[in-house]
Amino acid sequence: MSKRWNVIFLVCSPYKFYGAHSGALYGRAEVMSKIDVPKLDPASNEIPERMETGTQNHEGIVGAGAAVDFLASLADGATRRERLVRAISALHATGDTLVTRLWNGLAAIPGVRCYGPPPGRPRTPTIAFAIAGVPCREAAQALAAEAVFVTNGNFYAVDVLERLGQTAGGLLRAGCACYATAIEVDRLLSGVERLAAR
Repeated sequence: MSKRWNVIFLVCSPYKFYGAHSGALYGRAEVMSKIDVPKLDPASNEIPERMETGTQNHEGIVGAGAAVDFLASLADGATRRERLVRAISALHATGDTLVTRLWNGLAAIPGVRCYGPPPGRPRTPTIAFAIAGVPCREAAQALAAEAVFVTNGNFYAVDVLERLGQTAGGLLRAGCACYATAIEVDRLLSGVERLAAR
């Protein structure tokens, strides 16, 4: 993948693909070996160990590996890479279908406003939205009582919410994960419709 993308550095959080709360860094060996890294003796000067600031996060490493194996288990193929490519492609297609259904359904409800790029543009299958006259925390609690789970708040994006005029109560956020179904999207839409009609 890195060769095809011509990537020098790639940084990600494995929890974004069902892994542990940790960080992962890929860097080209020729670049990583030249970076001046502050470290203590007897820390290794060889890559990749030279980039570690102390004891490695072993549980995070195992969790990230398990997440990759989980994703690879969602498709068939001769190699783990092949299974991952097929699984991610299928999840992307399913996510696009579900997020389109969710976006269009929310946008059709009077008083509901969706934020972010609409379907058909590059995006994750997650939508931030607000219901006019219903505080986000109250809406999340009401939906949870119906076994529909959304998150609410500022999502550590205070500047963005300020620009959107949503600093007082934040936003609601619903995502279409690898296990989400159209039935669950419809349950969410029904719950939001009831809240918006109050």
